[in-house]
This record gives sequence, C-alpha cells and structure tokens, in this order.
Amino acid sequence: EARPVSLLTFSCVLGMEVAAVLADRAESLIVVGTSVTPYQAVLGKEIGEAIKKMFEEKNVRFYMEDGVNELRGENGKLKEIELSSGTILPADLCVVGIGVVPATSFLSGSGVSLSSNGTVVVDKYMNTSNSKIFAAGDVTSFPLSLQNDQIVNVSHWQMAQMQGHIAALNMIKKKKSIHSVPFFWTVLFGKSLRYAGYGGDYEEIIFKGNVSDLKFVAFYIKEEQVVAVASMNYDPMVSHAAEVMASGKSISKMEAQDKDMPWMKII
Repeated sequence: EARPVSLLTFSCVLGMEVAAVLADRAESLIVVGTSVTPYQAVLGKEIGEAIKKMFEEKNVRFYMEDGVNELRGENGKLKEIELSSGTILPADLCVVGIGVVPATSFLSGSGVSLSSNGTVVVDKYMNTSNSKIFAAGDVTSFPLSLQNDQIVNVSHWQMAQMQGHIAALNMIKKKKSIHSVPFFWTVLFGKSLRYAGYGGDYEEIIFKGNVSDLKFVAFYIKEEQVVAVASMNYDPMVSHAAEVMASGKSISKMEAQDKDMPWMKII
C-alpha cells in the first residue's frame, strides 16, 4: 500500500535493498551515498551506474558524493534532513546504513595484534597473536587462502559463520584451517545480483553480456588471474566460479576472455 511518506536511505547494500522493497510504497524515496555510484567500491563504476539507472526508473532519487550533516525533528518525529552539501530534504523516515568500526581499542597493550584499521589479526586457525585467544567475524583480518593467504577483512555473515566454526574446532584441539570463498547475493526489483571471491585491489574488469541491460557476468582481474566474479541475471555463473575457487583451482584472464568459457569445465 502506497503511503505519503518520504524515505531516505544510504547506498550501502542494505540501504539499496530497503530502497528496492519500499520504492513503490513511499511517496518520495532518496538514496544518499559518498561514492560516485552505488556499489562502486566492490562492483565498479559501470555496474554501479547501471543499477542506479534501474532505481531511477523506479522514481528513486540519488544524492551521490554527499552525506548527512543533520537530522531535524519536531514533536519527536523526523521532519527533514540536511545533507553535507547544504541540501535540505523533507523526510519521515531515515534508514541509516553507514558500516561499522571495530570496537577493539580495549585490546591496546594486551598483546593481541591489531591491524591498521583496528581489526584483530588472526591466523588461518582463527588464533590471535595470543595463543589462548581466538577471534572470528567482522572484527578480524585473516589470511584468505584463495588469494595466497593475503590478509583481508570480509564483513559478511557467511564468512563470520565459517570463522566461528573454525575457531570452535581449534579451541577443542581439532585443528582445521579456514578455507572458504566469500559469497554474496541479493535481489533488486526481481533481478538477482551475485558476487564471489575477493576483488579488493582488482586491476581491470572483463564483461560478458550487457551491463546496461542488467544481464552480465563481470570478471575482476589481478595479475592475470580472476580474483572475483559478479553477475546479474546470469546464473549459475557465479556459483560455478565459486566452486572452482573452492577447489583450489584458478581462472586465468585468458579463460575469462574466451567466449567458449573453458573455465566452466574445470570441475
């Protein structure tokens, strides 16, 4: 049921999901983000622009490269929001999705090593620099096996769940190292978006299909190897790529470019 409500949300994953669900229920729906396009940090600008256009066709407005300066209310209710740019927007509801900061300052001087971003550094057994202390979840930086044990931070429940499992096994002396492929999926206006791997500092993207038509596969390349794969309405490409990565095998840039997709036959 449509209601005369002005909704403001953020261009993070959860914020975009909220916007997609409520687009036809709010009189006005606005998305605010600090990047040029939604999803830019992970998926790249081209995919971000295509998704943004899809939302705009559903009457969602965007204020990108901006932020929120102040929320103003009256009689206990939100009335308007002032953006960092000075723009003032009427709003009845604001969904805040701004990420998290590791609350690890209490560990300073404890002997537990922290990374430069404040996360707890663990080894492949989820053990910290103190052999009696284990850590798991968004608060950790850990060695990602599919990228030669590069130390990374992955803030997603799938990886946190696996890390908790590995930590528990090692706590009871059942030694096991973490080996899991980061995997994410969502649905936006009925279109399936999937992502596997860890693009992090990828160097280029190879596309199959048509990004503007929202039917594509994107291969994220680093040092001539595929480090992550994303798709929209192109299942089961990402799931298969995740299986290849999980098997310990790799997909080369040349294989990603080959129209016959030989990597689909690796396993």
